Amino acid sequence: MIARQLHAPRCVYVLADILDSILAACEDLLDLEKAEPAALLRLELAAITQVLQARQRIQDIDLSEPALVHQCVLFLTGTAALDLEQLRDGRSVDRQPSDFANLQVHDDYLIGRQIPLGVLAELAAAMLDALEAHFVLYAQGDGPVSAAPTGAPVEGRTVQ
Repeated sequence: MIARQLHAPRCVYVLADILDSILAACEDLLDLEKAEPAALLRLELAAITQVLQARQRIQDIDLSEPALVHQCVLFLTGTAALDLEQLRDGRSVDRQPSDFANLQVHDDYLIGRQIPLGVLAELAAAMLDALEAHFVLYAQGDGPVSAAPTGAPVEGRTVQ
């Protein structure tokens, strides 16, 4: 096993923040007590937008660790249905008011009518875990180390 890299590039911190945002959107969707159309669509769009950003940011990472490459490929493959071209060519995401009448958001709710919510959350969590296994993203006992501009100190160290 290769030791974790202490100095992660800025793109890794940005990707970790995006993955955390995906997880937050998924959790917020599951916490909806009543499927209000505006709230549901807002959170769904937030999740899709974050997935698209994560897919772009993965391209910025130096993939020299095989385990990290494997997880990136898994995330990209698993979220391919939410790729912008797929969404344009796929089924319409327009919903009718009757669609919300008895809607309960569970793990099997389809984000963008493409990917189950639980699967998306698992993919994002696994990708975040892979980044954490390869890079030091969290200070001991603290929350995430925030992404800072290149050269700025972050928790006592400089991000390159």
